[in-house]
Amino acid sequence: MERIGRGNGVAALLNGRAKRVNAKVVRELERALPEAMIRVSADFEQARRHVRDILAAKPLVVLSGGGDGAIVRLLNLLREEGHGAPLPRIGVLKLGTGNGWARTTGANDFFKMLRDLPKMPRELPTERFDLVEVEGQLCHFAGVGWDAKILNDYLRNLDKRSSQLIGSSIARRIHKGIPGYLYSAARITVPEELSAQRTMGRAQVVLENRGEQVFTMGTNEQLLDVTAHAGALYAGPISVGAASSTPEWGFNFRAFPHARAKAGFINVRIYDRPALEGLRSIVQIWKGKTPPGMHDFFGKHLSMKFSRPMPFQIGGDGVGMREQVDFRAAKETVDLIDWRAALAAAQSK
Repeated sequence: MERIGRGNGVAALLNGRAKRVNAKVVRELERALPEAMIRVSADFEQARRHVRDILAAKPLVVLSGGGDGAIVRLLNLLREEGHGAPLPRIGVLKLGTGNGWARTTGANDFFKMLRDLPKMPRELPTERFDLVEVEGQLCHFAGVGWDAKILNDYLRNLDKRSSQLIGSSIARRIHKGIPGYLYSAARITVPEELSAQRTMGRAQVVLENRGEQVFTMGTNEQLLDVTAHAGALYAGPISVGAASSTPEWGFNFRAFPHARAKAGFINVRIYDRPALEGLRSIVQIWKGKTPPGMHDFFGKHLSMKFSRPMPFQIGGDGVGMREQVDFRAAKETVDLIDWRAALAAAQSK
């Protein structure tokens, strides 16, 4: 079986502004794959120029490093600069903060992976993912409410306590991963949400189907066709409203356990419970369970209209406030490297 070897046919685009992308990361990747085209971007326009170089080289696979935001930018630049051509195969490296797609596809720790990468098969195994399109952007998840706010609050708390996390195992246990989310939700998100509710009332949403077929999830986790139902699919209170084509949002947070239940459709979820009840259920939600108050829909084009502006995120990056959001199933799909299968193939020889 032919191997990747020295990296001929491999390109990589790393986000130079990501915290985990540094000189050592670049140097070790170049050492592992000396024949690969490796580019590091300092800003968006430089990333665009690098993508043009990568597409001109027609690599077998493109590696992305720098987190979920980096892969979202790469997908959109590949679509823009590829002028309608199919997206190339992409391998997501574990070089971000939450590493949602990297974890979903089985990426190992970056430096451990470097030892195995040259031994992996040249025709790397892939897994096909649908994509969400929102406001003209391709992504694997996006949403409003706590999903946007809690991510930002968690990262804000990490930044605030960055000096404590260095060399302190107690601080790392408290402020990173699930404990960190619980801490941020309890100390920042919930108090601020309760304050917003007192001044503006609970946010309300109307969810409508703008496409053709639409399904919901039955109590036995079977899909039920609700296309013929007239009017709104859901109208009522909302804490989180989001769309995804991948089950995990990073840090092993299985926010969308049913995301891939129907190929070609995106999963839209609405959580209707108030702040304190949401906090009590956060571990259950984190592990991919479906608590009371969670509503799942699967469609091609669904629209949310809110009673007041809501915090909005695309691919984990906050992008301001929205009063209405349209989620679509993108016509593009992406083949991501299945790192578990690739590692198994590398170790079989």
